[in-house]
Amino acid sequence: MLEAMPDGVVIVGADGRIVLVNERTESLSGYSRADLVGMPVEELVPEGLRDVHVDHRAEFTGSPAVRPMGPDREVRFRRRDGSEFPADISLSPVSIGDTPMVVASVRDITARKQAETERQREQALMRLVADNVRDYAVFMLDVDANVIFWSPGAERILGYTREQVIGHHVSMFYLPAEVAAGSPARELAEAVATKRFIGEGWRVRSDRSRFWGGYVITALLNETGQLNGFAMMTRDITDRKHHEDRIRAALEVAQATLKGHDETALLQLISDRARALVEADLATVAVIDPETGVMVIRAASGPQSVANEGRVLPIDGTLMATLMTSGKPLLLTAATDAPVEAQPGLMAEGVGSLLLVRLSTGDHALGMVSASNEPGGRQFTRADLELVELFAAQAAVAIDYLRVRDELRRLAVLEDRERIGRDLHDGAIQALFAVGMGLQGMAMMTSDVGLRGRLEGAVTEIDQVIRDLRNYIFGLRPGAGADRQVAETLRTLAAQLEMQGVSCLVDIDPALMTLLANNATDLVQVAREALSNVGRHAGASTCRLSLLTEPGGAVLEVEDDGRGFVPEERRDQGWGLRNLSERAKRIGGSLEITSVPGEGTTLRLHVPL
Repeated sequence: MLEAMPDGVVIVGADGRIVLVNERTESLSGYSRADLVGMPVEELVPEGLRDVHVDHRAEFTGSPAVRPMGPDREVRFRRRDGSEFPADISLSPVSIGDTPMVVASVRDITARKQAETERQREQALMRLVADNVRDYAVFMLDVDANVIFWSPGAERILGYTREQVIGHHVSMFYLPAEVAAGSPARELAEAVATKRFIGEGWRVRSDRSRFWGGYVITALLNETGQLNGFAMMTRDITDRKHHEDRIRAALEVAQATLKGHDETALLQLISDRARALVEADLATVAVIDPETGVMVIRAASGPQSVANEGRVLPIDGTLMATLMTSGKPLLLTAATDAPVEAQPGLMAEGVGSLLLVRLSTGDHALGMVSASNEPGGRQFTRADLELVELFAAQAAVAIDYLRVRDELRRLAVLEDRERIGRDLHDGAIQALFAVGMGLQGMAMMTSDVGLRGRLEGAVTEIDQVIRDLRNYIFGLRPGAGADRQVAETLRTLAAQLEMQGVSCLVDIDPALMTLLANNATDLVQVAREALSNVGRHAGASTCRLSLLTEPGGAVLEVEDDGRGFVPEERRDQGWGLRNLSERAKRIGGSLEITSVPGEGTTLRLHVPL
């Protein structure tokens, strides 16, 4: 049995000499069995400890008991060549007859000692790293997910001291909604199943502020696979998330622009993304009408979006005036002095925190993006403001590009129509007119009544072809009326306005059609722009379009019952009013615009005959 044991066995007599050893002792010591038997056992003890060992042996003989040798100190075993190894030695007293002896079982624990030393070194190194890493929150949990280790980096990032977190559950760092949804338990379970869980999400600091954390949860398993706890490492990557969110939102706006989405869809996308960027209760995009200068909310995102879309925002005497003038974004929170509730047109019951960012390209203001939270809600930060400001700058470029693109398309179509119409007028019509004149001259010179009748009939047909071509040119060139087509075109424009929900009454004096033929192009174009403004900007329910005679000329009048504006304040803004004035001058007429805020607008074009 002794020979089969994996440990060395040394039996020592009362005189301290070795009585019996097994084969394993030979391999451990380097001595042969013959050398060992009869040898003082102190020969297997390091030289410096032999005297002490004699005393310890005498002490054991006086009170023999089964116990480990040197339980409070490291025990070493000396080989024949003088080398030593750490040993785990157990002592057991025995008696053979009346002779007391001691059985010592010897085990070489060099590998175990090395593993312990390496583990201690790794633990010390890990603690050193944890204590000196400041950019990561490093902490450990027990099997019940309670905090048992808290690094200085964790205190810096999360704000809790060691005393505040030790013994508390890890769910204290999660949002309440995530805790209710079972996210902490689910992530820990996945870490156990796969040994590691990697994720990102909002984390809560001691002051209840939030940051976007990237984190790793590692399950700590022993040699048998039993769970000993968890190690967690979290890093604040809020800046990276904001950057990625802004790039993603700007990319969506750019793609929507390039895909040809209209301005309404683009503005709605901007409001949706602005709200998501800062997690606002409400986000709106208000645009300044280039003709009237009125700021209207064109898109809104959030529970109150329906109540806000289409609202006219007063500018004078409000924060919007400061924003439009300075261009500097505004941040209002519960800690600021400005009374947010006093600002009209933002939210029905006031706001608890507000962001205002101007939409502009260069010095040209297009409107603004606003984000707001209800009273008692989360307060926006300077980082939120900068995030929306950068996004708004890119969104403004997209809006400006969309408008320029649409205008270029419109101009391209008009240019093509003008070119075709010009070619027909200067080519085909003139050639037909010349042929008709020649046939008419021949008819006047012939005495043959039948031939004269056929020639005059041909002239009539040519005249009808010329009339048809002129009407076709009128269709290609929207402003170029031909004879009776002016009245029909004005009625068509009125019908188009009614399709937008504005009832339009038309009153036209047919006797004016021939008299206005030379000015048909500018006349129709003025009516088109005036009715377009009513449909887009006036917010009117009814409109009247009239073309009537007045002393010495005619007057084209477009009157609506819309919101109105102050003409003196908007005369230099946008191209619409300027274009109308230039057309009036080109035909020797005059343009008169009267409007009162809240009482509608009347446009009169006086045309001399």
